[in-house]
Amino acid sequence: MTKQFDTTASVDSAFLAPSTDDWSAWPTWASNLPVSQCLGLRVTSVGPGTATAFLDESPWPLNPNLAVHGGLVAAAADQAGGIAAVAALGERALPATATLHAEYLRPAFPGLQLDCRVVRGGKTLLFVEIDVLDRKGQLCTKFNGTWSVFGAVPSTRTAG
Repeated sequence: MTKQFDTTASVDSAFLAPSTDDWSAWPTWASNLPVSQCLGLRVTSVGPGTATAFLDESPWPLNPNLAVHGGLVAAAADQAGGIAAVAALGERALPATATLHAEYLRPAFPGLQLDCRVVRGGKTLLFVEIDVLDRKGQLCTKFNGTWSVFGAVPSTRTAG
């Protein structure tokens, strides 16, 4: 039995990225997404299949060693990786995280830099690498994830 998906659902236009004709508008759009705002994620650059973001300080209490909690690092990586996935697919894309794997290499002392890049794309999945650098520029966490392309383009109807 094939599962059917509702492809006529409305999407709030605030979630739809700007045109790929003007990459300069993307960092502001990405920084203003509700999850980015909640996490305190500041996106500084976006290009075809890439994104760079910063977590200047932790909205959660720091660990006893004064590092950012690993779950918050993962949430920031998921958000930033998703922005890179949207940037690879185009302004009407809404990819969904399928997997996210972390290698915690050292404590993540704030501020953190997240460098994201789509390394491969197919008909159904995008493969994204995310490097998280600590305040000294040292690699502290490495993520590999996949984003599902299936159903990534919503209908032309938008809410609002």
